[in-house]
Amino acid sequence: MIHLLDQTPEQLQAWLAGHGVPGYRVRQVWQWIYARGADNFDQMTDLPGELRQRLAAELAIWETRVAAHHKADDGAEKLLLELADGERIECVLLRDDRGHCTICVSTQVGCAMGCAFCASGMDGLVRNLSTGEILEQMLRLRQCLAEGERISHIVVMGMGEPLANLDGLLPALAVASSRDGLGIGARRITISTVGLPAGIHRLAGLNLQYHLAVSLHAADDALRDRL
Repeated sequence: MIHLLDQTPEQLQAWLAGHGVPGYRVRQVWQWIYARGADNFDQMTDLPGELRQRLAAELAIWETRVAAHHKADDGAEKLLLELADGERIECVLLRDDRGHCTICVSTQVGCAMGCAFCASGMDGLVRNLSTGEILEQMLRLRQCLAEGERISHIVVMGMGEPLANLDGLLPALAVASSRDGLGIGARRITISTVGLPAGIHRLAGLNLQYHLAVSLHAADDALRDRL
């Protein structure tokens, strides 16, 4: 089974072409997933029934399971997601008194950075998340929104070091900031890092408009090294 959210539009178009389906169907599928929030292919009513059946037989929209859903008094909601291989990650929806709905997503299972105050890295790095697994967190959190709410900001500050998984993260953020994706402006997306120089240089070279937040943890190198 192919994870649909891991497919680029070009890859999906190639899959459709291999089944004799015209390329314009790609945008229809994308709109159902990202603009209309379809849960399954049966909801994509402007697609032919035969195509919907074939999509459902060979592609999966969801590869995670919501293992736990916690709601706080301040409006925050946390999801514990179980991945296809049984590993688990967390993602969070935060609301403020201005009506903003910010989502915080993870990029890795575990973490190799070893920050003393962070539980995510206690068992080290297990693996990077795929682009689809990162996008799926965004879509799962969007399902938590009430009528009239929309995602206003994305913060990449969950489990893992984002700059250690740019290959998975950047395509996910490209979809999130695309008009055909979630439509969230690049300047409303923040990537948080402990400061990996190679990753920072790579981001700078791409000339993207995402914000970069560097967590220094302390004002001097000696304390930073301990943390």
